[in-house]
Amino acid sequence: MLYEQALHTADRKSAVIRSVPDLMAALELRGMLDLHIDGALGGVPTLSLRPGQTLRAATEGAGLQFLPGCEGVRLSRDNALLGLSLRADPALRVVFNDELAPDLGRLYLSGLRVSGQVQVLARGAVRAGHVEVDGLDIEAADTRARGDRPRGFGVEVLQGAFTLWNQHSDATTVLSARLKGLSAGRAGAPVIGSGILVCGSGIDGGRVVATLVETGAVHSQGMIETGAPERIRGGVFTSLGATVALVRNPGSVVTYGANDIVFDNWGAVHDWTGDVPVAC
Repeated sequence: MLYEQALHTADRKSAVIRSVPDLMAALELRGMLDLHIDGALGGVPTLSLRPGQTLRAATEGAGLQFLPGCEGVRLSRDNALLGLSLRADPALRVVFNDELAPDLGRLYLSGLRVSGQVQVLARGAVRAGHVEVDGLDIEAADTRARGDRPRGFGVEVLQGAFTLWNQHSDATTVLSARLKGLSAGRAGAPVIGSGILVCGSGIDGGRVVATLVETGAVHSQGMIETGAPERIRGGVFTSLGATVALVRNPGSVVTYGANDIVFDNWGAVHDWTGDVPVAC
């Protein structure tokens, strides 16, 4: 079911959430699909959304601060995260997906301010799905501990603060996407790892097909030691198996350090435009 259609079904219940116990209870209630977060809630454990559930900000500044050592929100199918501040440890995933459902449906992220990696993968049972982003600001992330990395041309690529990756070897598996308003890092405080990474699984493997990848400001640094030519990272990186109609960079893209590439394309991009200077 598409997210817009789900909002108008008669059995879609909603609740205003003002405490962590209320949030945990509401997530388990049958038919409770639209949860409005009122205020900034701290001490939140990892959350798992059931198919069709939405978390949205009810008030300005609403958000969730996850417990130390806990990842953030696990998406399943046809989920949406809207207008929230979501904060996990930078080295952990703040938004990620379950790998047990064969189809992610439509995952919708809009107006988010986060700390931690945002990662959507097609692996395990996941073979299809659509990812829609309309405004995602990743203030801090560190992906150096992610051991699974895209490989090609004799090198491996660090995962991004935002990573969309189809890992299946089967070319019939496809993730589709429209990604608008992706930002990562700050001047002088870059995310660690790649900035934005969109990739499939090699030339003949699983694919990612995107109509748009549009970024705001991206500041990223690999922290790769000098003399390690087998490892790279990129500010904005489209890898093997990714097909993108338009990559647009109206915001500044800055990289810092060894083996740091501002832009790189191993995939197929029809048009790539940048409206501001880049720096490395």
